[in-house]
Amino acid sequence: MAGAEYFKPLIVFLTPKDVRHHYEPEAPLPAHETVIRPLLLNSIAAYVYRLSKDADLYKDNADILLPDKGKYRLDISKECIKGHELLWNKTAWARGSIVIICKPENIDFDSLFKGCYDIGLNNTPNSGNSPAALKLCLKEIEAGNVSFCFSASNGLEWMSIYSTDERRETLYRTALKNIKK
Repeated sequence: MAGAEYFKPLIVFLTPKDVRHHYEPEAPLPAHETVIRPLLLNSIAAYVYRLSKDADLYKDNADILLPDKGKYRLDISKECIKGHELLWNKTAWARGSIVIICKPENIDFDSLFKGCYDIGLNNTPNSGNSPAALKLCLKEIEAGNVSFCFSASNGLEWMSIYSTDERRETLYRTALKNIKK
C-alpha cells in the first residue's frame, strides 16, 4: 500500500564513519566489548539466522550455536565473542541477522550508547536483514522487550533497536547525550 507507515527502528552505528564495515573480518572490534558483551550478559536470548550447517562459519562457531526452529540460539552461558569475532563481523549475507533480546530495565543505555558513533532512524529495516529476525524483533516489542538486530549485509556497521515508540523517543534522547562525537 503506497504511503503506508511502517516501523522504523532506532539505528546506532558501531564503527566510526571512516571505518563503516571496512575492517578485518576476524578482528576484535571495540563494539564487541562496549556494546555486544553488555547486551549478551543481560539478554533473555540471542539468535543467529540464515546460517547453513555446511558453512565454515557454522562449523567454526558450532560450540555456541544451538538449533532452534530454523535459526540458532546463542549459548550465552559460554563465551560468545572472543574466538567468535568472525560470526559477529561477517558481512555480505555470509550469515543472517543476529538478534539479542533484552528486558529494557536490565540495560544501562547511557553506558551502551557510549560505545556508539552516530544515531538515526532506520528507514529501510527490511533491507540487509533476515525477514524472520525482523518478525521476532516486532513480536518482542509486544512482550515489552527491546531487541537489538545486527545486520546480515553490513556486519557490525550498525545495530537497529526495536522498542515501543515511547521508549524509542527516550532512547533517542539518551543516545544523543552519550554517543561518540
